[in-house]
Parts: sequence; structure tokens; C-alpha cells
Amino acid sequence: MWLIGCNSPVNALSQPVRLALAEGVREGEADPSVQAIVVSCEGRTFFAGADLAELDHGLRQPGLLEFVTACEDASKPVIAALHGTVFGGGVVVAYACDHRITAHGTRFAMPEIGLGLLPTFGGTQYLPRLLGIEAALELVIDGAEWDTDRAMEAGLVDCVVPFDELLDAADAASRQGLPKRRTRDAQAHHRDPEEQGEAFAARRRVLDAMAPDFEAPRTCLEVIERGLQEPLADSLLYEHTAFLKLLASAQSRRLRGLFFAERALRRGGFDRPSVEARLLAVGPNPAALLQASRKLLQEAAVPNAKTLDALLVAVFDLPRHQPSLIDELLEDPA
Repeated sequence: MWLIGCNSPVNALSQPVRLALAEGVREGEADPSVQAIVVSCEGRTFFAGADLAELDHGLRQPGLLEFVTACEDASKPVIAALHGTVFGGGVVVAYACDHRITAHGTRFAMPEIGLGLLPTFGGTQYLPRLLGIEAALELVIDGAEWDTDRAMEAGLVDCVVPFDELLDAADAASRQGLPKRRTRDAQAHHRDPEEQGEAFAARRRVLDAMAPDFEAPRTCLEVIERGLQEPLADSLLYEHTAFLKLLASAQSRRLRGLFFAERALRRGGFDRPSVEARLLAVGPNPAALLQASRKLLQEAAVPNAKTLDALLVAVFDLPRHQPSLIDELLEDPA
């Protein structure tokens, strides 16, 4: 049985997609003619993350944890056929499956920290169990983007094949009578116990030096470390509570707003070199920049305040999680 994502352009894991995935696994489990379930996606990528617009209104049920649980409860193996960009929720779908086959050129990342959030739906708990502490922190805290070689080395995927052989390889795997292999039962986090404390301490030292006021990575470290000392059910509840707190935080709202503003900035539609030159001539003084920004907007030299805000971050290499230099203009409905 195949479950095929088709939510173009990036196969975002919106609520209807999450619902269909969980229901699909349960239907496959109930069908005696089904021997295995394969999860794949049409288009240029596997599931490449959440529908970020949904976050502003609150995630509707089911979340992805229902899919994870459905895969765990199934007696039949679930196989992921991965390609493109397996980011965020796409990684959750992958580790929910018992076996993971990927095409050459696939990339993997957990970008939630960059949005002021932590990986939810078990991301802080399943990844250390599957990959070990150091590799999980590399992916989750360091913001690493892995190629297929690194994903294979770390244990995130089991097999790498040419892109044009991916579906055939997944189909063949579904006929091999593969065993169940639930990530919740993985024990990679117990490797090298003497190094675990140092791994967490090393990340804290980096955060102290680079971004002592950035809430998300510190919260994520705490949730991972505490969660691995508790029953999984308790850890998942604690993770969800921490996620909701970060979701409501000013830093996460700021970072999510910047994400969309930076998309608009890349679209252009204005004389960016000229605007950048005017900003650089003013320099990073907040009061002067606010005055210059107001003038740029009055002249329609930039499309809107949000796009200008993203440009200021880029031009002056500002910490993205900190308040904007032009908050006053961003709050102005005009």
C-alpha cells in the first residue's frame, strides 16, 4: 500500500495531509491484503515542513504525533521513500517509519530553532534515540543541513539509491517482509554515556558566547536532556508544553514574521542596491535608521515595512531573534 503526498509546491504538512497520513496507516493496518505501507511524495520534494501560516492560528488536530503513533501501533512495516528536501516535519514522517530509503541528492534539516521553536511531535526525543546525542544536537541545535552521506552515517536513513530507482527500491523493500523497527525503542542515546554531559555543556558554552538571550535553543537543550531521563510519554508532554510556550513568545513571532518578510525580499521588485547604499550611509544607529526607514517608505522605495525590516537584518547582520530596529513602523497599519 502506498501513501503518496501531493500538496504542491513543497508538500507542506497541513492539517488535511496529517489527517490523511494517520488514517492511511490505520487503513493499511486493517487491510489483510496489505503487507507493508510505503510513504512517498509526488513532485520535487518529500514533505518539506509544516504549513507555517497555520502556526499563527494554532495547530489543528491531528498533529504529526498521531501519524507517529499510528506507525508504532501498526504490526506492518512502514517504509519512507525520501527525496528533495526532508525538512522539519518531513524528518518526523521519516523517523516515524520503520525503514527509510532515500534518493541521492536529498537534504535533511530541522530548522525549527531558526523560527524560535523546538522540534515537536517527538523531535526532541526520537532523534536522540535514533541518532545518538551528538548527531541529534548537530541536527537540532546547530542547524546543520545534512546530505545523504551524513544522513546515512548518522543512521537517519538505511539506504541511498539513484533518484530514478527510488520508487522501485521502495516497492522491492515492501515485498521483503521487513521487520518492525520502532524508533521509540532505539537506544542510540545510550552510546558513550560519558560524552553526553559534555555534548550538552559544549552547546551551552556556544550559546553563552553567541546568543545568550536566544530562548529556543536553550529550551530545546533542556527538553532533550530532561526528556531522556523520563518515560517517553512524560517527555512528549513536556516537549509539547515547551513548544506552545515558545510559539507564543515574542522571539518566535519575530522570527516567523522575518521568515515571510525574507521571502518577499528575495522576490525583489525594487532597487535594492540603491536602498542598501542609503541604509549603509546612515549606519546602524537605531534613531537615524528609523528616520531613514520612514523616508524610504514614504518614497515607496521599498514595498513595505516588513520587507525593509528584513533588509535591515541582512545589511547590518543583526541578530534575527532580537526586536526590530523599526518596530514602530512595523506596528503602524499605514
